[in-house]
Amino acid sequence: MRIASKGRVAIVFALTAAAALLAATAASSRTDSAAAKPKPKYSLPALIKKSKKESGLVVYGNPPGANFNAFVAQFNKKYPWIKVTESDLEDTTIFSKYASEAAQGARTADILIASAPNMWVYANRQHYVQDFTPSGITKFPKYAKQFKGIFIMSPDPAIIVYNKLLLKDNVPSSVTGMANDESTYNKVTGYSADNLFGYTALYGYVQLKGWSAFNKIGRSRYVSSGNVAAQLQVVAQGGAKAAYLTSPTARFRIASDARLAQILDWSYAKDGTPIVPRGIGITRKAASPASAKLFLDYIFSKVGQQAICDAGFTSFMNGFKPNGGCTNTLADVYAKVGKKNVFNPGFTQKFVNARPAFTRRWHSIFG
Repeated sequence: MRIASKGRVAIVFALTAAAALLAATAASSRTDSAAAKPKPKYSLPALIKKSKKESGLVVYGNPPGANFNAFVAQFNKKYPWIKVTESDLEDTTIFSKYASEAAQGARTADILIASAPNMWVYANRQHYVQDFTPSGITKFPKYAKQFKGIFIMSPDPAIIVYNKLLLKDNVPSSVTGMANDESTYNKVTGYSADNLFGYTALYGYVQLKGWSAFNKIGRSRYVSSGNVAAQLQVVAQGGAKAAYLTSPTARFRIASDARLAQILDWSYAKDGTPIVPRGIGITRKAASPASAKLFLDYIFSKVGQQAICDAGFTSFMNGFKPNGGCTNTLADVYAKVGKKNVFNPGFTQKFVNARPAFTRRWHSIFG
């Protein structure tokens, strides 16, 4: 009898354990399933509802007006009630203006956009932006998110713009080639290291190819200009044959301006293409935070990447293939230049620390 009783106890124990194991397995399955489909941290319908009560979106940024307006036109097809106002500012002014206004409690920017890795390092340290992550960011390379709330809107490749009427069939395809052909490229222009876009592009190129090409160009062949608009004007007027490592927003400007399109064209620097990451973030003092979040959500979506491409910025969603023949993608840069010939500095302290010595060396060559 005692033996039989022990047998029954063993059977009951075994069945209980099996049931517990099955329950645990089911619970684990439910947990894994929930983890595989995480709920978004924000609700688009809720943001839309809140945005309709806000007073428009204010952006302090560095994108040229033509490019930015083309992008906003597409954004407004989805969110027509959000009026977007951009102040086209120099990179340093973007951050100083926001800091000053925020400290005074004045109406200031909801979004900051700048091609200035060193300033984004500072902005992160000063907590200028709020921690918001668009759900689509998981479909982008990891470096798309640099800090909490700070993202790369567009990894812009520095390009060459040239006067095709003066150069005819002699299309520049590298900074090295331009430097080695003094008779053809007797005058060239481009950013100086004092400009934040310029420093980022020049620094990236030097990491890939060193200083040799710039030493050959030197001050005797260099024509001082300014931002991308000034560089296009100098090259179009024949003051320089080409602009080295300028902003890729020139692609849109040339394509959309029939007069410029007759004179100018552009190409990649195949010996070394530096990426100038254009950062974006929502400010802590944003008066229209819901509208700003919808703006970032749109950028990091498939339809937003098409708008980025069409407006002359650089789309970089993993596997993204734009419609309409647009080629302003990071994938196209890699295909034309080769990934090993592309350099992206990111928003790093190393990049910040290198600037004083780098700028001194640039001025020792170009004056």
